[in-house]
Amino acid sequence: MTKRVGYVVFAFLLVLLPLSLGTVTAQDDSLTIWTVYNSESPQNDQDRWMAALIEEYKAEGVTLKNVTRPFDTISTDLNLALLSGGDVPDVSYVSAAAISPFAINGTLTDLRDFIEQAPWKDDINPVALSACTAPTGEILCIPTTMATSLTYYWSDAYPNGYDGSIEGLVDATTEYAVTGKSADVFGFDVFFFPLLTSYGVKFADENGYASWASPEAVKGIEAIRALYAARAIPDTALAAGFDYENNFKDGSAGAFLAGSWSYVFLNPLTTPNGVQYPADSTAIEKALDAGDLQFAPPINTRDGKPATLLILNGWAIPLDSPNPEGAKAFINWHMTTERNAAYAKSYGGLPTLTSGLSDSTFHTTYWVGVADILNHYGVPLPTFFDSSAGKQKFADTVVDLIQNPDKDILASLQAAQDEYNAEVDANR
Repeated sequence: MTKRVGYVVFAFLLVLLPLSLGTVTAQDDSLTIWTVYNSESPQNDQDRWMAALIEEYKAEGVTLKNVTRPFDTISTDLNLALLSGGDVPDVSYVSAAAISPFAINGTLTDLRDFIEQAPWKDDINPVALSACTAPTGEILCIPTTMATSLTYYWSDAYPNGYDGSIEGLVDATTEYAVTGKSADVFGFDVFFFPLLTSYGVKFADENGYASWASPEAVKGIEAIRALYAARAIPDTALAAGFDYENNFKDGSAGAFLAGSWSYVFLNPLTTPNGVQYPADSTAIEKALDAGDLQFAPPINTRDGKPATLLILNGWAIPLDSPNPEGAKAFINWHMTTERNAAYAKSYGGLPTLTSGLSDSTFHTTYWVGVADILNHYGVPLPTFFDSSAGKQKFADTVVDLIQNPDKDILASLQAAQDEYNAEVDANR
């Protein structure tokens, strides 16, 4: 077990006394916030949480103006807005894995002094906080949720047992062995990174340069190609959007490459044998409790150990925030035991305040299982100089290799690695 992941699991064993809720001390009667949640037309628990949060904060005398940005571009959008001098929010959702460009450009507020005065400073998970910390020591975000990747699978699809390996997926009795995103940054997080790490691939070196061109990566991508050649993965897995989910929801795919948050939207469900579960976020846990659904670490090679990411999200304050004091007041208001736990539950992750783990939600079979996966298989994030660009470059390369099976894998990986590293040199 890594020390980093050990802290996360240790946090599960702690139950701290709840913090006092405090009061809102915003400096203005409105606050602009960027998130990936659609509060105007809520579609899932995450969106509904955001809409409810807006109403709750309005009762405190402050109007939150939520600007919804795409989940896969919000970091890039914010970075470009800050560099161009465009309109920026008072406070923004960020992925901790994407803070490198902000750290290099010096465009986010260093929150160390703010944290020292915060009422929740002794309750924050130190591992989570370290993920928001730049190499030079600045803390650039306040972590709010911790999540990880895993695999759901139907018990019906594997009557002889599921061993979690890419080699064993072909034993599925369903039309498709597995479905899940096989493209873009999300595909990197839930498919390519966990699987290829189990083959021994090192994606980046200590200086942030890509290092993925290797015989180990060739072997893993050959296995992915073989699944596509056997039509064991639906074509929708390579397309934009989320149609690939439908093959697991209707029982035609035996397994699903997921995040711990996937239960929020993966519904309604029908098992391969026709058992139905409701069109709400209780479907996964109900299917799990009934024994129709199981979950396991991300798929891996039988010759290696499974690997999973610790994924952290947080609040950041742009250096050019029009209302930095209002942003800090909002963060303090939100970072209470009850609100942090509510956010984690709606997102599909763990709260970053250790006191939030006392919530009964996180004592269920599902969340105890998620903690166990983190305990045994958690690995650090790739050390890309630019996380989003590195993930996207690698994912684009693998998709091209799947769609063009005659291309040389190692040569393509080397070309993509050289291109990414040249971009790193140009931006240092």
